[in-house]
Amino acid sequence: MSISSIGTRDSVFMPSTSAPASSPKTGGASATGSKGLNAELEDYLKMSPAQRMREALLKKLGLSEDDLAKMGPEERKKVDEQMGDLAKQEMQKISDKTKGNMIDTSA
Repeated sequence: MSISSIGTRDSVFMPSTSAPASSPKTGGASATGSKGLNAELEDYLKMSPAQRMREALLKKLGLSEDDLAKMGPEERKKVDEQMGDLAKQEMQKISDKTKGNMIDTSA
């Protein structure tokens, strides 16, 4: 088998196209989508673990910080209680998974 036959066979699986896969300006993703995702990731990485947990709990309830800001004190109190219950459930799940785990100290 010669090298030239490999190139011919590969072209069957990967047909060549005349249009580039991505334009140099956008790098394969839309410019706004890419910037938005990068900014979102940076914001997430800047959050403390407590802030990340709060955001995750709000997401489970289908709410955002903006939604909370629009609520009255009574509604907010109910949401806080729901978030507390969810957090307890999550911690219980983690606790249940680790119960009975033994460390092998024979090594």
